[in-house]
Amino acid sequence: MIIPLHLLPEDMPELSYSIGGLAVDPALRPQHGVDLMSPIAGPVAMEELQRFEQLMAMQGRKVSAIRMVYDRLYACERLAEAYGGDHPVLRELAIRIFESYERAGEWVALTH
Repeated sequence: MIIPLHLLPEDMPELSYSIGGLAVDPALRPQHGVDLMSPIAGPVAMEELQRFEQLMAMQGRKVSAIRMVYDRLYACERLAEAYGGDHPVLRELAIRIFESYERAGEWVALTH
């Protein structure tokens, strides 16, 4: 199970990390000072995803903008659905968001 670091208590003792009994380089260890509003949280601006969510809702389709940040398959399916529709603004936004995902390559995501 993976627990996001911001959910761990501040006074928790320092964890040691190893793989196969070998110590992990401290630079590769999870960082405690992560800014949750950091632009590296996802490949697409949340404003665009929220706008996408609103436009999809107007078309009668429920979409979770938050899930689109962490679930690549879900995001691609929703974008394809939007692109296949007849709403020109939604189609253009779907293309723009898809291109952002493509530029980002593999993005930081939660394991589930």
